[in-house]
Amino acid sequence: MGVCYLLWVLFLLHSHWASPRITSGWIWTSILTAPLTHIGAFAFMAPLPWILCRRVRAPWGFILGLVLSIFICELVAILLPLLDGWLYTQAHVIFDRARLLAVYVALVGPAMMVVGGLIAARVHAEVLRKASETEAQIAKNRLLQGQVHPHVLFNALNGLAELVHKDPKAAEGAIRHLSDLLRRILVATEHARLPLFEERKVVTDFLALEAIRLGDRLRVTWEWDTALDGLELPPLLLQPLVENAIKHGIAPSIPGGDLVLRAQAREGAIVLEVWNSGKPFRDTGGGGGIGVRNLRSRLALNFGDKASLFIGPSAPGTLARITIEATQVEFPHEAAESPGR
Repeated sequence: MGVCYLLWVLFLLHSHWASPRITSGWIWTSILTAPLTHIGAFAFMAPLPWILCRRVRAPWGFILGLVLSIFICELVAILLPLLDGWLYTQAHVIFDRARLLAVYVALVGPAMMVVGGLIAARVHAEVLRKASETEAQIAKNRLLQGQVHPHVLFNALNGLAELVHKDPKAAEGAIRHLSDLLRRILVATEHARLPLFEERKVVTDFLALEAIRLGDRLRVTWEWDTALDGLELPPLLLQPLVENAIKHGIAPSIPGGDLVLRAQAREGAIVLEVWNSGKPFRDTGGGGGIGVRNLRSRLALNFGDKASLFIGPSAPGTLARITIEATQVEFPHEAAESPGR
């Protein structure tokens, strides 16, 4: 619009340059204001009727928008030449006002209606596109979270099948832990974000289940800053990393290993870490299992390049680290509120 305004002003200057009235302040006022009022009418007033009626249910929205567009555009088409004509009159320029008014009503008014409809349609299409992208992102995020269900259940049931024959009483306790775990996971998959303490409870239930299977071979240490419990993050961030650490690190190791879970604020970022001292890390180049791949996708969907996932060796074990810029984290919940209860 700035380029259009400048070109219009230059055209008017060229048209009036040979006129003796170029020195008149009214002519200069007309040269500078006429393009501005006309461009503003086409860019802002013309699409206004359609924008005002966009929430009215079809087909009444279209009918009302058309009626308002005809009324407003023709009214503006009458006012524009009246304003320009008044400025020319002050500069003592003789012109046919009735003819100018007729031209504006016959040509400028309908042109404004067409341009306004096109602008409003483009704005509406852009709104629909953004809404569709948002809905698609939410659906994809929930699909990725939902894929955790069979993955966790499959591993847990395998452990329970072995435990039923060895220790029925322990199997009964494991079933309770499994019930709590699945209930929390179901709650987590219904929310885009949850307080961080809900994530800690999911991991606690999962570790209680694994502890029955692994016994003293699993040694857990929490280095958790409870001041971060109220932070809102996408759910099920740590659980797949904990499961991965046990499956590939601690369970294959005969003596088992230590598992350290950390939640800390460092240098303007929220850092979540899972470290294990079990079987050494091996980079297969496949990007990890289902849980890790889903986790990477969810981090990208929620934070873009503002979050990262690292999995690699950290002597004498393996470290998985999620780093999220603190500006991407929400703080609306108190730690005492628990949707998982």
